[in-house]
Amino acid sequence: MATTVVTGYYGSGKTEFCVNLALKLANDAGRGKRPVVIADLDIINPYFRSREAAEKLAQYGITVMGDHLDNNTGQDLPALSTAFVARIRAGDDVIIDLGGGELGAKVLSACRDDILASSHEFLCVLNPFRPETDSTSKMVGFVKTIEHTTGIDVSGVVNNGHMLHDTTAEDIIYSQEVVQQAASMLGLPISYTMLRKDIYGKIGGRLLSQQVITFEKLQMRQSWQ
Repeated sequence: MATTVVTGYYGSGKTEFCVNLALKLANDAGRGKRPVVIADLDIINPYFRSREAAEKLAQYGITVMGDHLDNNTGQDLPALSTAFVARIRAGDDVIIDLGGGELGAKVLSACRDDILASSHEFLCVLNPFRPETDSTSKMVGFVKTIEHTTGIDVSGVVNNGHMLHDTTAEDIIYSQEVVQQAASMLGLPISYTMLRKDIYGKIGGRLLSQQVITFEKLQMRQSWQ
């Protein structure tokens, strides 16, 4: 792994996935001591941005790069920093948390060549419980729009069929069915499934994704949210 670009509509769980992927990498002793960086390029949604978890993630050696304002979460200005590009060129593990939809994807134009020159993957987080991706056709349309906007081929999708704290095993299996249909139409794999550890214990053997990311509690939301 080197550069992983992650996109998804608002509410898909995109940023939650980025944070948990970074934690997975940081805890993987087999990958060596390569730095892990999250580049927060989400200029669409001013809430639940990965930069809000910067202090927590720093405890695991994960750097969050957000804006020119020292990741001040009180600032809603789209003041993006391009310092992460140097980390891509250095071969660090960089996770790009991209804003949702076509508009959010346009910011990649400034670093497209560096991404393509690196070892990279481009993931779309899909959640059938969100109105923008609640059908196979919408999922396929979303992926194709992102590819057209960025000029970068999507390499895989993420099954993240969650309903926040109310997510059940049945939700994950239903989501997998819908996401698998879309992935097959696109000729793409389900690269990851993300779900709570207790749910994984019930259905782990039924998951079709290449990799699984489990968590005990949501990183980007409090229990009351």
